[in-house]
Amino acid sequence: MKKLILILCLGLCPFLFSEPRSFLDKESKDKVDRPERKPFPRHWGPPPRIQTRDMVALPGGFGKGSSTLAHWIKNNLKKDAEKEREKPTKPVEGQKPKPIPPIQPVPRPPKEIKEKIELHKKIQDSLRAALKRKIDALEKGATKEEVRKVVEAFRKENAERIEDATHIGKQIQEWHKDNKPERPKRPEPSPQVKAKLAEVKLLKNSLDLARKSLSQELKGKSKEEKSALLEAFKESQKEKHQELKTAQKALAEEVRNRIQTKARRE
Repeated sequence: MKKLILILCLGLCPFLFSEPRSFLDKESKDKVDRPERKPFPRHWGPPPRIQTRDMVALPGGFGKGSSTLAHWIKNNLKKDAEKEREKPTKPVEGQKPKPIPPIQPVPRPPKEIKEKIELHKKIQDSLRAALKRKIDALEKGATKEEVRKVVEAFRKENAERIEDATHIGKQIQEWHKDNKPERPKRPEPSPQVKAKLAEVKLLKNSLDLARKSLSQELKGKSKEEKSALLEAFKESQKEKHQELKTAQKALAEEVRNRIQTKARRE
């Protein structure tokens, strides 16, 4: 019995006198350094609670996550982009803003019109090829009169086919005309822009008349006389050129100052 107690004591001694392991050290070893994900914008609200267990790359540089989270981020980014496009943009000083073209739906022709388009093309190609063969059959050096006679004879021979092609072409044109998307009406410029535009036009017309008068004077003149007339013209029109530049600059500034919304300027 004493031997059994002695053996048990000897076996427990290393555990009793050994230093206790720090749980903090264990946690620091098991902890994996993970990069922090950048926060989502507040106006998006909380992310979806129920998500799939897959792992995909998230759009917008948000790292990795479930496909549910990726779909949620994608929708929010799309909404933000649409709101940004709808905002009125003020032009930067000294920089001409790019106009936003309006998106117009392009109508697709129905099956009936598509068939007519194909038939019209076949008839046109067939007539064109047949006429080319007729003209090529003429001898080299044929006169315009001979070619004209061949063309007139071809038109008489194929009058029905030409009439069919013309009738089908009109039907196609009528459909396109009826289904043409409406263009937005161009807004009227402001009174300030109209006044500056009228000033620019008046100065341009004045310079154009002076140039025409100069071109008439230059006719029949010698080289020296032409050079003297040109120098005199430049000197006499110098002030008008400067006025035109000033008026054009004022007009451009007035246009830039208009607030741009969507496709047009107000």
